Amino acid sequence: MTAIDETTINRLSATAAAFPRHEQTFPTLTAHEIERMRRFGEPRSYKDGEALFETGTPGPGMFVVLSGSVAITQRDGLGRVTPVIDQGPGQFLAEIGQLSGRAALVDGHADGAVETLLLPPDRLRALLVAEADLGERIMRALILRRVSLIQGGAGGPVLIGSASAGNMAPLQNFL
Repeated sequence: MTAIDETTINRLSATAAAFPRHEQTFPTLTAHEIERMRRFGEPRSYKDGEALFETGTPGPGMFVVLSGSVAITQRDGLGRVTPVIDQGPGQFLAEIGQLSGRAALVDGHADGAVETLLLPPDRLRALLVAEADLGERIMRALILRRVSLIQGGAGGPVLIGSASAGNMAPLQNFL
């Protein structure tokens, strides 16, 4: 086994550990399912490195990747960036907050040229109702993604200070 293979295996193992129900959390849509979704969305193109969404800014809705790859990363309170997952053709980018246009909890940047189908929050809600079987798969994924993000500490307050500082323990307990 080469070092590259071991690195790939380690990355896949870390992803599987972070997302125990990986297939349900990050399903790949079929061409037929994407075609059914087109009437709810609008095509969007992104250049290499361009942001589709950023932590703390209102999310534009759900993106379905038609071509290319999007790198999903998470930033902590100190500005450190941690890779979460890469999403490619047939996968969608969103979590439960996108149903109401809430702030994104992660960053999404184009890794090369990317073509997407963007479903704004109101159209995403309409899709979930109109396409019940597809909506059920999407809802399950959105919920599982939010749970994983919360378990990973995304979206909450960050305390900066020494663990031995007198006021730190009461703040941690309160939060």
